[in-house]
Amino acid sequence: MGSFRAMGTEVTVLAPHQSERDEAALTERVAAVFEDAERRFSRFRLDSELSALNRAEGAVRVSRAMLDTLLAARSFVARTRGLFDPAVGASLIASGYDRSFAPGALDRDEYPAWPARARFDEVQIDEADGVVLRAAHVKLDLGGFVKGLTADRAARLVEGVAAIDAGGDAVLRGDGPDGDGWLVDVEDPADATRVLLTLRLRDRAVATSAPNRRRWHLGARAMHHLIDPRTGQPASTDLAQATVVASCAAEAEALAKAVFVLGASEGARFLAAQPGCGGVLVEGSGAVRCVGELEVCDA
Repeated sequence: MGSFRAMGTEVTVLAPHQSERDEAALTERVAAVFEDAERRFSRFRLDSELSALNRAEGAVRVSRAMLDTLLAARSFVARTRGLFDPAVGASLIASGYDRSFAPGALDRDEYPAWPARARFDEVQIDEADGVVLRAAHVKLDLGGFVKGLTADRAARLVEGVAAIDAGGDAVLRGDGPDGDGWLVDVEDPADATRVLLTLRLRDRAVATSAPNRRRWHLGARAMHHLIDPRTGQPASTDLAQATVVASCAAEAEALAKAVFVLGASEGARFLAAQPGCGGVLVEGSGAVRCVGELEVCDA
């Protein structure tokens, strides 16, 4: 097993049927993919392409990688009817998430004026010419979605059985180390040492949306990073956690955010209607719902 830090999280690479040397070489290649993505898409790096796009006062020609990412994001905005929407950057900044997260680093006393609600459909994408024009008040944040996309991209370096786990956004190739599938624990959002249930996955990806690891205070108000695009405010929901299993990590990421924003009942109905997907929804009360196509291991 190899690991490295990227995008504010620990990334783990596991290729159980490869030699230690080959696994280490694979980890280096995966790390390079994540480094390239972070350099291009980080909202916290002033020299990133995303920061330049967010500062641009007019139309700007973007790289093919940026164009493909924005087009992929647009498809999920449409699929979730705007419940996943990367145009929440200004709301994240206003909420205090204007720098890389660390415990206590985002806490502050003042409570700023909230920005106007922004929508991704206010970003014009000219696919033929590779040109993007965003409305002046729109700031893009591609954080978790890019993490999923990057895990998907890195997984394409792998042949055979392997797993790439980027802080819970995991791509699981093949049928696991022993041929019985990959075992993925779903932890209790109220107690990280407790496992609620274990999923058995083959050639799938998984992602989780939960506010428990990204919390801070703005004045007396507790904040988190999962913005409801309908309000531009941190989502108020009866869910404590939404874990989604899908065909790729980008899909799992986008759907998990949409489900979390919708809440337990509407989120379960939405997820059940997504072909080939499933999920585990944990309510604030502690109740657990399993939705869609899942294989849960016996206790």
